[in-house]
Amino acid sequence: MKNILLCLFIVFSATIQAQKIKVACVGNSVTYGHGIENREKNSYPAQLQRMLGNEYEVANFGKSGATLLRKGHRPYNEQRDWPNYRDDFTKDYLTLIDAFRQANPKCEIWICRLTPISHRHTRFKSGTRNWYWQIQQNIEDIAVLAHTGLIDLHTELYDRPDLLPDALHPTAEGAGIIARTVYRALTGN
Repeated sequence: MKNILLCLFIVFSATIQAQKIKVACVGNSVTYGHGIENREKNSYPAQLQRMLGNEYEVANFGKSGATLLRKGHRPYNEQRDWPNYRDDFTKDYLTLIDAFRQANPKCEIWICRLTPISHRHTRFKSGTRNWYWQIQQNIEDIAVLAHTGLIDLHTELYDRPDLLPDALHPTAEGAGIIARTVYRALTGN
């Protein structure tokens, strides 16, 4: 797999009522909005901002091609790869979560199950299918280990391959489904 899909939400609670609650959407090309026309308006972080309203400030920290793995080809924290460094995935993910907690001990962190990837994707048969499910399980384990929330971005898009034209990146409508899923997790609505 060329990159590890990463999705992490950090909510920095406002300490003064007049301040906005800050939401950092950290991830790869799906977070960035790769392939979405007018991504500044239609990426899921942009749609999430509109859903959450003026009390929140949502920032898109998506980097296309980024990986969580520090030894991967394009580590998110530097801007390396599965399966060569899969044993480092949990450690590197926990290190990233700890870095956010050290920066702001009061932040709330949610991590996300990956959005779907289908058999139509060019790398699917080269092992990506098996790695994908290993990564999904690791993410669920990490949520328990790190005491974070877990948001399922897989289920809502699984039966909608029409919203993943390249078998990986969502359309603006698919990004809207992601934004609504995250909105429900963050607000309870």
